[in-house]
Amino acid sequence: MATARVAGRYAKALLSLAQERNELDAVGQDLNTLEALFEGSRDLVVLLQSPIVKGDKKQSVLDAVLNGKVGELTASYLRILVQKGREGLVVDMVQEGQTQLRALRNIQSVTVTTAVALTDALRANILAQVAKVHKGEVDLTEKVDPDILGGYILQLGDQMIDASVKRQIQALGRELTEHDYEPEF
Repeated sequence: MATARVAGRYAKALLSLAQERNELDAVGQDLNTLEALFEGSRDLVVLLQSPIVKGDKKQSVLDAVLNGKVGELTASYLRILVQKGREGLVVDMVQEGQTQLRALRNIQSVTVTTAVALTDALRANILAQVAKVHKGEVDLTEKVDPDILGGYILQLGDQMIDASVKRQIQALGRELTEHDYEPEF
């Protein structure tokens, strides 16, 4: 919890600096690049979070990996984090930065889980329903989970609507087992 809070402060500082310099879009692209890099290389994440590896080695690896892939503002900011011994927070800072950037741009993340892939018509219907609740851009993530049997699970920020057949069957099962039904003679 404390790590996320500190990483959030570092992310906020980076985004504030980017806003002052009118480089918010470039820093947003840099955050996307870093996120993809960390997702694709577990070794890099482990290296950054390792207390054994010295800061100068971490910096040289970061310089080699990020050479030309991120802007000067982001690269300088990462150098400062390494100099201050905060390189272990970089992964969390990138995630927090993505979250804060979406909030700045009024982009709501929505995840829809269905038993089968969404059709275009159903996708448009879901986006129209979400537009009634959120007045801004929507970042829709679709997941397919055959275990829910049917219906959908919609997650909008910290709210979740579970209209899946699996949940309805489980609720019916609980209702039947919690009540003692006695047949009438």
